[in-house]
Amino acid sequence: MGIRFLITGIIAVILGSISNSSFADEKNCSHTETSFQCVKIRSIYDGDTLRVDIPSLHPLLGQNIGIRVRGIDTPEKRTKDQCEKKQAYKALDLVKSELSNAKTIRLENCSRGKYFRLVCDVVYEGRNLAKTLIDRKLARVYDGGTKSKESWCK
Repeated sequence: MGIRFLITGIIAVILGSISNSSFADEKNCSHTETSFQCVKIRSIYDGDTLRVDIPSLHPLLGQNIGIRVRGIDTPEKRTKDQCEKKQAYKALDLVKSELSNAKTIRLENCSRGKYFRLVCDVVYEGRNLAKTLIDRKLARVYDGGTKSKESWCK
């Protein structure tokens, strides 16, 4: 009986130290109602759509969450227009490059969009992803309404 109690106590100490250390790492990843810190990129679909993991949230709410970048529209990958498709892949490559090298990624000013995705400002290394894409002419300002019919390839 004594050895079983000792082993149970050792296991509890080990598990406690593991959970405490992961909790300590997430202490600096506090969230508010509209922002999330320490976001990990899971996948990037195109210039304005990605999926993330958000630490310290239940997996149903914080893992593999769809994000729409607030305030922009980027060219579509799924189009017959080869020029637009080429621009879409340029935007995708830029986003992958910028976010894969980022040490810090935050989601700010988040709300639910029309497809229940989170619509957020994506901030990496203190820079706004939407602004980066607009500055490189790989995105247009977009408020969520009707998209512009203007060609991406003028």
